[in-house]
Amino acid sequence: MWGAEALWRFSKYLIAAEIAAFGGAYYVWHKMNISQDYRKHMHENHPYVLELFYRTAEMAQIKDARPNDYRAWGILGNADIDTNTKSS
Repeated sequence: MWGAEALWRFSKYLIAAEIAAFGGAYYVWHKMNISQDYRKHMHENHPYVLELFYRTAEMAQIKDARPNDYRAWGILGNADIDTNTKSS
């Protein structure tokens, strides 16, 4: 079995890896939160990550990010995305 020293060393590496993963996730979240260009990049290359960002933002009552992005990019989304526009 593992000795106490080996277990302690493994624990330190595990904690360091978790901190690095959290820091990386926060960096990507922050960059998506402030940059529409970065969200466009994520839309083109990693749409599943952008979808997770939109869903999380919508749970936090930030519901205008997706419609604003779709309008700026010229993407026609679902009819329920933009509820403020009335069709003639």
